[in-house]
Amino acid sequence: MDFFDDDATSQAPARDGSASPPQPRRRPDRRRTRIQRILVLAAILFVIVFATAWWARSCQQNRKVESYRAYFEGVSAAIGDSATLGKQLNRLVANPTKFSRKELTAKLAELSAKQNEIAVRADRLEPPDTLASEQAVFAEGMKVRADGYKLFETTMLGILGKKKVNPATLAALAGYFSGPDAYYTSRVYIPARNTLRAQGVTDVLVPTSTYYLTANTFDTAHLEQMLKSVGSSTKLAGVHGVGLVGVTAKPSGIALTKAGTADIPATADLAFDVKVENQGNATEENVVVTARLKLPGGSVLTQSGTIATIASGQTQSVTIQGFNIPTEALSKVSTLTVTAGPVPGERVKTNNVGQFKILLQLQ
Repeated sequence: MDFFDDDATSQAPARDGSASPPQPRRRPDRRRTRIQRILVLAAILFVIVFATAWWARSCQQNRKVESYRAYFEGVSAAIGDSATLGKQLNRLVANPTKFSRKELTAKLAELSAKQNEIAVRADRLEPPDTLASEQAVFAEGMKVRADGYKLFETTMLGILGKKKVNPATLAALAGYFSGPDAYYTSRVYIPARNTLRAQGVTDVLVPTSTYYLTANTFDTAHLEQMLKSVGSSTKLAGVHGVGLVGVTAKPSGIALTKAGTADIPATADLAFDVKVENQGNATEENVVVTARLKLPGGSVLTQSGTIATIASGQTQSVTIQGFNIPTEALSKVSTLTVTAGPVPGERVKTNNVGQFKILLQLQ
């Protein structure tokens, strides 16, 4: 405006029509110039500060989003891996006879070990500070499920070892598997979504964990069928059976035979050493051996002993003693009947019993 004002003043004609003499140009207002420059610099500075703040805020938001995304990727991987184990467990319960005894034992150990590894991995996840309590719940849930897999393995090994287990005992383990999913949904999934919303994080998904809530692995009917299959499968339960292979009178060392009558010294420490063979393909435990001595008068003296364990194909001995022989039974024929077992699951029992005639005499 000053520029045009100066031009207008210098070129305006005089009133009589003659040109007026040129007017001196006004000097610029330095103060105004300084103010204008300050305003320009201030505007530039404002833009720089605003852009820097926006960039910093954007970077901070990106870091926050990435921290949530990385954490939930770890959570999702653990949930997915655990669900995969659950599907394998479900197939095992549905058809245990597709495994050999050795394979089933190895598979149970594998499932237990893998869930334990998942629990360790879950415990090592580092969540954003806003999800510390949710992380604690999630990690604890995976540990509880690992306990469940270990208990299931132990119970199944007992079943394979002829231990009788009620289906309800196995069904009671269901909480170790489904419980973590229920807690996760209530104490992790819902609170975590609320936290993300409050933090302005909209493009990160909180994974769900529901497989064990809907799986029918521990349905009582399924478990009953599984136990029935295991019990009737020689491939899993094994062939069970023991046989009586020898009886020796002690302390005389006379071996008894089913033929004829053996003269046995009637001593105060009379005992019978009984040998039993495991003729099946599974280890037998707590094998009971019973000796019944029928005296000439008809009375029966009974004593028994137990063999703690006999491996497949092996022979173990037990000494049966404590017979109080009455005087009237001396020098007369008595009948000794020795029975080994039978063990649980044994089908052939004809070789479990031996009967021997003995003549007890004073020496």
